[in-house]
Amino acid sequence: MSLVSLPYTVNFKCRGGVAIVMGLCFLLVQSAAILAGATEPKTGGELKEDSELAISLSAADILQRCDEVRNPAESYEMTVEVLNHDGTSSRFQVYTKGNDTTLIKTIAPKRDVGRDLLMVGENMWAYVPNLKRSVRVSLSQKLSGQAANGDIARMRWADDYEADLLASSEDHWELALKAKKKGLTYDRLKVWIKRKNFHPIKAHYLALSGKLLKSSEFKEFKPIAGRVRPTKMVIEDAHAKQRTSTIIIEHMEKSDFPALWFKPDQLGR
Repeated sequence: MSLVSLPYTVNFKCRGGVAIVMGLCFLLVQSAAILAGATEPKTGGELKEDSELAISLSAADILQRCDEVRNPAESYEMTVEVLNHDGTSSRFQVYTKGNDTTLIKTIAPKRDVGRDLLMVGENMWAYVPNLKRSVRVSLSQKLSGQAANGDIARMRWADDYEADLLASSEDHWELALKAKKKGLTYDRLKVWIKRKNFHPIKAHYLALSGKLLKSSEFKEFKPIAGRVRPTKMVIEDAHAKQRTSTIIIEHMEKSDFPALWFKPDQLGR
């Protein structure tokens, strides 16, 4: 007996006959809908928008994604120029291997060629050609103008700082960063990160007391080393606004280097 002929042959005197017929009719409608390509209604969870505004991210997640924009996770090299407010400038070739190992070789000015820097963890050495030996320096020590050694040697935040979300808007997040370890370039930071694409907007560099030391703005986002990244960072002294240094990334590419390059006793060779 076919489903089509069934409603005409059912005994309607049976108390459950109407219920059976209605059930069969419902199945027929459902089958027709499936054959016509209809889909079941989505649940509330499935209707949730797949956008950055709908995703619940922790402060650590936000900071990690911002780091991925600022620099490659892999080893890389870059050429950097630092332009200072007084007209002086410096150029460096930077080799970064892993998260916390960086070699900085001075290209210009000529008088500073040979003054290379090596960072391993929170330790840093500078080679002094006149002394023909390496001396210990700090990440917070000035490299050129307002730019500190760590501003170029240590560009990742997520591994070094605990992050707390201070504020959130449709445009950006505001995070407070507190150093996880001693010897970093800055004890505390306040950073603003664009919500749409995790691009860094600006940062305030703070002392342990919370006093503002200097600030920076991230500018000129361009495709470089496989992703759109900031290629210019303008650093300004908090107490003398005219004292600025601009870090310009001229070139950046992913690469790898021999571990021997990152040995303190190899500086100057």
